[in-house]
Amino acid sequence: MVIRARVRGIYSTALSKILSENGIELVDVSDVIAERLGIPQRRGYPADVTVKSDEGDPSEILVLGFPREVEEIVEIIRNEVPATMLYTSRLGLYSALKVRVLGRRGRECLAETPIGTAALVDLPDCREGDEVPATVIKLALKPGERLVLSARVRVVGKYALLGRGSRVSFSSFIRNKERIAELLALFSEYLNKGYSVKWRSNADEAPIESIKEEIPQLIELLEDVMKRLERAQPFEVVYEGEKIALIRLTGVSRRYLDEVRREVAPTTPYHHMLRAEANSSSGIVELLDIIASHTRPEDLEQWVREWLVDRVLNSKEVRLEHVRIGQRPVVLGPGKAEEAAIGNDGIAVIIKRKIRSQGTYDGLGVLREPGDTVITRVWEKRWYVIHEYYGRDGALKGVYVNMNSPPEIMPSGTISYLDLGVDIVKRPGGPCEIIDVEEFREAYGPGGLSPDVVTWLAEWLYRAIDEVCSGSVDENKKIADNAGPTTG
Repeated sequence: MVIRARVRGIYSTALSKILSENGIELVDVSDVIAERLGIPQRRGYPADVTVKSDEGDPSEILVLGFPREVEEIVEIIRNEVPATMLYTSRLGLYSALKVRVLGRRGRECLAETPIGTAALVDLPDCREGDEVPATVIKLALKPGERLVLSARVRVVGKYALLGRGSRVSFSSFIRNKERIAELLALFSEYLNKGYSVKWRSNADEAPIESIKEEIPQLIELLEDVMKRLERAQPFEVVYEGEKIALIRLTGVSRRYLDEVRREVAPTTPYHHMLRAEANSSSGIVELLDIIASHTRPEDLEQWVREWLVDRVLNSKEVRLEHVRIGQRPVVLGPGKAEEAAIGNDGIAVIIKRKIRSQGTYDGLGVLREPGDTVITRVWEKRWYVIHEYYGRDGALKGVYVNMNSPPEIMPSGTISYLDLGVDIVKRPGGPCEIIDVEEFREAYGPGGLSPDVVTWLAEWLYRAIDEVCSGSVDENKKIADNAGPTTG
């Protein structure tokens, strides 16, 4: 059976190419991508899956749709694109299950689910201990997000979201007044029978006969789900709904997508990194893409790197965005770029920052005091970042090596990487220790870090040990192998 996908966002050209070449039928294709790939636009065809860059975090790709189809598309992307991290929820969007009511906390009704406590809406009588059917209407995919359920059970199809009630609503993407009138007329007989509908974006241009055929099928499915919910045990899921997967990209991933895009369109080095940078002007990327059609990629890469070095050196503040698996990003800084250069490991930067608070340095167990200095050494192509901690007297307190994806050095002065959990610590005069291995073990499992990351981590872990543990810290002062003259 052919899987149909709609692709949107800043990675749309590269992802469309990858999916099309792996047998996925693309629908609702833009004019530009249809021309670049030489494929039909297929307007009006319903998508089984939507693939798009996450609006809140452009480093993530959101894959949403029917469960089997989502799993197949995720597998294609993960097999093609290197160094990714996958996260999926145990519950699907619009999945139906039986939950146990915990009662009211303030003005909110809460329920117990298989994955923790959730807010429960549309339940007039919130009695503690009641077991009620519910539908997931909002997933907690990221740190800080809450799981939200509705007591109004619904099922999802290609064109409609259907439940019991007497309401008709529309996706914000359906704006054609004639189509809205058609859909209202089509569903009028079902309103009188006690059903409610929200028309999905797929219904905007699809043949009205195809839409008409789906409604009785959804009603039959809804009634079957309701019967199964009556017999279900607490926390039993009887209907999957839609599956949502988040694929976290790294700098390695984005550089690969640059290469894929370059096969069908002029593409500057760092295209996707610059597009994802919140403070970067899209006009700069468009200009660099034009230049890319008139010069060699290696020359343009050198020019862009020189520009990035200049931007970092002239930034008032440099911050490290330490992205943790399944947690909120930790921002380290502010600091100041003391040196920067371009060498065999790409751009390399030395960052200096002052400590203003008291505490303990994680992993080292050494006292952190106001006035301490942290020297951080970053290499664009290395899978680690080195932090050296010095007291006010200049004496070394310890070295902390963070194993991570190769850092992305952005024009705003932000340096971002995905923390891999494993770290190396070294106290003055003491041996090196590898810590947090369990954190990495949890991240690498079914659906976690891609297998290629394990191979790269092992290689770079040995290199980091050799660099930091085999000699004195003073021997590690070079910021890039065979670096040219320091800029700044």
